[in-house]
Amino acid sequence: MNWSNVLLIFRREGMDQLRDRRTLFMVVVFPILLYPIIGAGVLQFAAALQEKPRVVVVVGADRLPEAPALLAADGSTFNPKLFDSPAEAARLTVETRPDAGEWAAPERREQAVRDGEASAVMIVPADLPEQFAAKGDVAIPIHYKSVDETSQVTYLRLREVLDRWKSGIVEQRRKEDKLPEGYARPIEVRGLDAATSQEIGGSVWGRIFPFLLVIMSLTGAFYPAVDMCAGEKERGTMETLLISPAGRAEIVVGKFLAVLAASVTTAVLNLVSMGVTGLQLARRAAFVGGGDPTSQAAAALAPPTLQSALWMIVLLVPLAAFFSAICLAVAAMARSMKEGQYYMTPLYLICLPLIFMTMAPGIELNAFYSLVPVTGVALLLRALIVGDYHTAFRFFVPVLLPTVVYAWLALRWAVEQFNDERVLFRESERFSLVPWLRRVARERGSRPSSPQAVLCFALIITASWLFAQVLLTTGLGGLGVVVAGQGIILLVPLAMAFLLTTDPMGTLRLRRAAGRYLAIGAAAAVAVKPLSAEFERLVQWAFPLSDATKSVFESLLQGETPWPLAIVVFALVPAICEEAAFRGFVLSGLQAGRRTRSAIVLSALLFGLLHVFLSLFQQFFNAAILGVFIGLLAVRSRSLWPGVVFHAVNNGLAVSTEALIELSRRAGVVGWVYRDAERGLYHVPWIVAAAVVAGALVLRLWKFDRGAGRAGA
Repeated sequence: MNWSNVLLIFRREGMDQLRDRRTLFMVVVFPILLYPIIGAGVLQFAAALQEKPRVVVVVGADRLPEAPALLAADGSTFNPKLFDSPAEAARLTVETRPDAGEWAAPERREQAVRDGEASAVMIVPADLPEQFAAKGDVAIPIHYKSVDETSQVTYLRLREVLDRWKSGIVEQRRKEDKLPEGYARPIEVRGLDAATSQEIGGSVWGRIFPFLLVIMSLTGAFYPAVDMCAGEKERGTMETLLISPAGRAEIVVGKFLAVLAASVTTAVLNLVSMGVTGLQLARRAAFVGGGDPTSQAAAALAPPTLQSALWMIVLLVPLAAFFSAICLAVAAMARSMKEGQYYMTPLYLICLPLIFMTMAPGIELNAFYSLVPVTGVALLLRALIVGDYHTAFRFFVPVLLPTVVYAWLALRWAVEQFNDERVLFRESERFSLVPWLRRVARERGSRPSSPQAVLCFALIITASWLFAQVLLTTGLGGLGVVVAGQGIILLVPLAMAFLLTTDPMGTLRLRRAAGRYLAIGAAAAVAVKPLSAEFERLVQWAFPLSDATKSVFESLLQGETPWPLAIVVFALVPAICEEAAFRGFVLSGLQAGRRTRSAIVLSALLFGLLHVFLSLFQQFFNAAILGVFIGLLAVRSRSLWPGVVFHAVNNGLAVSTEALIELSRRAGVVGWVYRDAERGLYHVPWIVAAAVVAGALVLRLWKFDRGAGRAGA
């Protein structure tokens, strides 16, 4: 990597963006204008909402007692003493109607609410004076419209007024009966708010700030990326840049830095503009009044502290890097600026659910969400804004590191896009089904392409999920569901291999393997057993299973399953089906146009994601790590079967854990093998020995068998 070329391209792209008025507006001007306009609009909407009081029709108001009074003296409002402040009392106006004529009919009262003539209609019962005199209970009906937010809010306020009026009636009866003061209220609840002023302000900003900031970071990265890729294709300058002394990777990194600068600038300007707007709103609220509610409103509008803002800027850099790399890779596929705009919608559709998830009640930052792209960053931003530094500092690194890894993977993808001439200079594609099928059949290669490998993975996930919903309605047992699901995993790559390639047997690596590779697969599966048990313990500690998840998996194994049947269903069948899919079709496709080690890692990640979508998130780590070894074994042996042996033995040992522990207990060696037999945890010497053996086998495959893998490439 020649960094002088990178910096030269960075300066070139930066100057081009500074000359573009649209980019300058989106990156600089728009964030500065956005939040003051939003703040002014919020104030106007709030003022408009407060200026319009809600009407409550009281039917039969003449029956109400004089003390305690429910209505004011003139009957136009409720008694101001029943509210926290006179301003709140003015939000409800009263219109009294006699309980005769049209208002005596329930249909007329309901129609008044439906037509918006009143937000609520309260009926004073005819026997109210008698019931009060007898100290009995009275039901007061209230008509309201639950689907109308205004009517529902009015109903809730009216309920609160009636509750306070009821307390006054109870107090009056207590005095008449000469009972002690605590008779009617034996318990008095006093709420002591532990939230600081920063946390009160963060409760408002913490909801909207991460959403706006993530969206603006994405927007600030996408438009410059489209201009640097699709725009250069339209202007005819892409070819000139590609024939320059700079390499493709240097061009991508230079453009990436320019896009990153635009995204970070947009995010920081959003941060500053929102903070200044928050200060102005807080001062406006404090200037309008001076009471306690006003001070609370001012605190709620207060912007984040400077310390939180600095930590947020540090966190925004890797987030902006992730978006910049993704946008650069996507924009490289666009032939024109117009087509580049179309690609914006899918990116938004992917990001929006990840952000909206953070707004759902009960969603808190934990070890799982820290690994989810965008969601972990948004939750961490919320913790920093609220001032929950205990949670923020605890998960800062677990959120930061995955985000950096995702950004690096996205940048690698962008480099691959620029290295593919078919992506950079593809022509217009008019789709017609029959000619497309003919072209696919005519242009089949001996191996699938990388897009076909990714499509295979997507079809496996979609077909398995849809088929599982059908199976669950048939009442098929747990074992049947597992076998049927594995059949789907096998059917998709088989069909694609025969339809899309001229050598399906080679694509799926269905050739004989040397005996030493079969032995390596079996030995490695036995060797990693202590390591897998220890690693599973750590994963369960970091990401514990919920009780609901445990009950679901226990329901799949209802009844006694014979050991041979369990081995076939949970070991042999998944080994054949999953290996044919991921070390067969997917790995063969990913090897097209990229280095073998990158293909092995990507296929392992997809193998781990399979377990996330169709099984448990906790299985991702173990599956991905073991998937790297199985991929290396498949490449070196040029066969699927050593990986099948490893997979089957590994799953078989997991299924037989309890049987093996019982066998060692009968032999009297359980204490010599296990330090915790209940959880299947081995003694440290066994773990060390397993690590040495597994490392030696990996080294053998990686270093000494390299020639065999190259010969079969």
